[in-house]
Amino acid sequence: MFGRKRPIKLNNPLLVAFFEDDGSLNVRIDADQLEAPGWAGIILADLETHFANALAHTGKATSPEAALTDIRAAYQAEISHPTDTPTGHIEN
Repeated sequence: MFGRKRPIKLNNPLLVAFFEDDGSLNVRIDADQLEAPGWAGIILADLETHFANALAHTGKATSPEAALTDIRAAYQAEISHPTDTPTGHIEN
């Protein structure tokens, strides 16, 4: 369901992302669940489609295709000229 917030229990999440109170993005990844780096690319492609559908469904984009265009433009801009450098560390 897009746009609804309901508590869920995650037993073994691959990825959890959320905004902190200060607006910073916190991302937690369990890299042990990925068999190879290419899997990350597949997951990113799937995520962009889910984001595009959610944005269109909630009226934040006119269509999934329009959302994909905006997502890909922002992604390429961020890759070319990062707005920040991720911080943090690896935990075992």
